[in-house]
Amino acid sequence: MVHCTCSEAGVATAVKDQTQTRPSEQTLVEIDKVPLIGETPQLLLQNWLTPNPLFYVRNHFDTPEIEMSSWRLSVDGFVSELGQLDFDDIKRLPKYTSTITLECAGNNRSDLEPPTPGNQFQSGAVSTAVWAGAALKDILGESGIKPGARQVLFEGADFGTPVPGGSEMPYLRSLPMEVAMHPDTLVAYEMNGEELPIEHGYPLRLVVPGWYGMASVKWLSGIKVIDYEFEGFFQTERYVIENDDGVWEQIKEMSIKSLISSPDAGEVLANKSTCVAGMAWSGSAQIKNVEFSSDGGQTWEQATLTGPSERYAWQQWHMTWTPSASGHYTLACRATDQLGNVQPTKTRWNAGGYVVNGVRPVCVTVVA
Repeated sequence: MVHCTCSEAGVATAVKDQTQTRPSEQTLVEIDKVPLIGETPQLLLQNWLTPNPLFYVRNHFDTPEIEMSSWRLSVDGFVSELGQLDFDDIKRLPKYTSTITLECAGNNRSDLEPPTPGNQFQSGAVSTAVWAGAALKDILGESGIKPGARQVLFEGADFGTPVPGGSEMPYLRSLPMEVAMHPDTLVAYEMNGEELPIEHGYPLRLVVPGWYGMASVKWLSGIKVIDYEFEGFFQTERYVIENDDGVWEQIKEMSIKSLISSPDAGEVLANKSTCVAGMAWSGSAQIKNVEFSSDGGQTWEQATLTGPSERYAWQQWHMTWTPSASGHYTLACRATDQLGNVQPTKTRWNAGGYVVNGVRPVCVTVVA
């Protein structure tokens, strides 16, 4: 059962007409300017595709300046042939397109009690786009991977000091060989049919489907095949979570999750049929079903899955809900994926504020 966290006395007094036209002009909900951090407005979480200017942004350092006349992508390390690829070299490779949902590992951090340090995202650090570019395996294949390779290390052109008084460093992350060589792992140069925006990694961004967004390195400048386990700052000091045995594990695939995008928390609704809608996603598999509750999780009923259904993209869902009477209601949803993973009722609290995927209540008031 999930419990309401709002104050009934503090909700809005205006009745929301669910049939009214929603405003089309939206802006990114800015959390920080340098580095740029912002989340998608909740209203836009109802769209299957997120417009580029409203796609969430979680940068670790300031946006780098890229000079394309001298820009090269280096490929080195445990390979037979070192490479310095220009943009045309990348675009000459076969082009692949995939619709992929990315979620920041700290999405919904603001829901945790007690609070944890970090960017206090609400629900908007998750977005979906159509990404296009070269398959990473094709780039690696041209360089020839030597036997014994264990990981691929990716370097972004952005750099800075991640902690006060610390050493300056670039953004570095690694992937296991099997993920790097997966045919769906992209080096993207297009986003929703347009040139990759600078805030999303122009000219090239790694896109790792199914994984939290920290793996999808922006402003990709270097690829290095290595024969060891990378233990850099953003691999072992950040984006790690303590398991039940007290062992720190790296965060990888997105955990199963669903959210209600409409109505908003605190809305006052007329006592008539209302469309409740939202999204569900899982890094492990496609969504099998979404359940809806109007009594805080005491009882559940099946919602209807709508819109496109793709392996790496979130799944839209909706439910027509008719309140039984006027009063205060705690709405909730929970998802199950094709592998049988079920969204937990509660998030396991952790000091980093990561993987907040528990059932999230949305409290509304119904008036006659």
